[in-house]
Amino acid sequence: MTTFNQTYFDFDEEEQRLDNEIADLQDRIDELRDEDGDNSDTIGGLQAQLSKLQSRRKGVIWARDTAPGHEDFPMWDEAADGVTLGAVRASTFGNMQNDLEADPDAGSGTSDILYVADGTIEAPYTDGELSDKQLVGIVGQLHPWYIQWASGAVDRLMDPEGASGGNGTH
Repeated sequence: MTTFNQTYFDFDEEEQRLDNEIADLQDRIDELRDEDGDNSDTIGGLQAQLSKLQSRRKGVIWARDTAPGHEDFPMWDEAADGVTLGAVRASTFGNMQNDLEADPDAGSGTSDILYVADGTIEAPYTDGELSDKQLVGIVGQLHPWYIQWASGAVDRLMDPEGASGGNGTH
């Protein structure tokens, strides 16, 4: 799995970043509710974005506070302050899409699992001895909220404008 823009994400800093984004978005929703006119479509879109951010925040908290030592997630075998993720290359991304299109058993969410598996550089659920297929199997057993957060983090690393947030350190 070849990545670029490898970045360490500290869970405490990520939680703070997400808290700030959630607060800003909630303020914007509140402002729109106070305005005259029909803003229901805009508010609905912002509420969907808010829900996504809240789920990602839960993923960070899960990874930091719940996953280590939890009997349902034995693959997360140690406490960690953060993880290192990287952006996936176009060829890897293309191969993932081809694999998904060719697999009739691939359900929704499979692309995020592959995305996170390919973007994982260093995390408690990995070691240098895993094959790509083994890593995908392990990532598929992690909590969905973590998958949502990690997929979003990998996506930010792929942004050519460098929108990896203030947290990532190369």
